[in-house]
Amino acid sequence: MKFAIIALCLVAAVLASDKYDELNDNFDISEVLNNPRLLNSYAKCLLNRGPCTPEVKQVKEKLPEALETRCAKCTEKQKQMGKQLAQEVKKHHPKLWSDLVALYDPEGKYQQAFQDFLASQ
Repeated sequence: MKFAIIALCLVAAVLASDKYDELNDNFDISEVLNNPRLLNSYAKCLLNRGPCTPEVKQVKEKLPEALETRCAKCTEKQKQMGKQLAQEVKKHHPKLWSDLVALYDPEGKYQQAFQDFLASQ
């Protein structure tokens, strides 16, 4: 019985630590979307065309894995922010969107999964 309880605790600990850091959950995505200078700076980082802030560098490092796993390690807040950001950039900055897609999904292998992610609640 003790072994089962310890095993369940270990599984719970592994599952809990299998999420991305929640510190970025309080990031104000609307501030970036409504500030062309900030958006441009972040885009340059993500596109390997300029320096990165520590926060954007974290996102950049996790982006390939998040795309590959359909954001499996993302918190709900991170998923919401990702959807909002993707929808806004696609709609209002199509050139930036196409540059990001060309860099992070040049073969188009994540397109369907990403469309499913955007359509999910």
